[in-house]
Amino acid sequence: MSVKFDVAGQFNFSSYQYWVVFNTSGNGLSPDTHPFQNNWAAYSSALEITGIGGATSARPIAFVKNSNPHIPPAFVPLGTTPQQFQYTANSNGTGTELTIIFQRAIFNSILQSPGPSPTPFSSTWRFNAFTTQANNQNQLVYVDSMGAGGPVDPQWNSPPLVVAAPTPPPPSPSPPPVFDQVFYALSSGLQIDPPAQIVSIEIANNP
Repeated sequence: MSVKFDVAGQFNFSSYQYWVVFNTSGNGLSPDTHPFQNNWAAYSSALEITGIGGATSARPIAFVKNSNPHIPPAFVPLGTTPQQFQYTANSNGTGTELTIIFQRAIFNSILQSPGPSPTPFSSTWRFNAFTTQANNQNQLVYVDSMGAGGPVDPQWNSPPLVVAAPTPPPPSPSPPPVFDQVFYALSSGLQIDPPAQIVSIEIANNP
C-alpha cells in the first residue's frame, strides 16, 4: 500500500507533525479531530511523520486502547524492516509531498503482544489525515484535517477503502482489490499556515 501526503507549502517539521490515521476495525467510523467523543473508536493505526534537527522520519503507530474506555490509548510504535516500510521525504522535489510505501500486515504486529489489542482487520478501512502541533505525542493538538472544518469541525466522511476481497469458499481465493485514488481535502476557509494546510492524500492498494 502507498500513501502520498501533499500540503500547500513546504513541510515545516519544526512546527508540525503529519498523520494519516486508519480505522481498520470495520465499524464504519471516520477518524476525526474529536476522538475522545467516541472513546477513540475510529483510531486503529496510523502513519506518523515527524522531524527534528533538519532530519525527518516516519513510523507506523498502533492505538492500543485501555480497558477503561475513557483513558486515551497508548501510541505504540511498530517495528518494521526496510522491505515492510519505506519513507520518501520529498517525493515531488518541491518539499510539499511525502510518500510512504508499506505492507498492511505491519499493523497486525501489535496483535501478537500481550494485553489489550486493536480489533483485527476488516476488509474495508476508513481514514483521515491530520496536521498537528509538533512535540505533542499522545496529546494531539490539531491544526488541519481533510474535513471542511479543518481542526475544529471535522465534516469528513471517509470513503471506504476496500483493501481486501471477501474470503470465498476454497479453493478459489479472490485477488485483493487494486486501486489508486486521490482524495482532496475539503476547503475550510480558515487561514491555515501553508505548511500545515493539507491539499490531498493519494492512497494506492497494489498487493
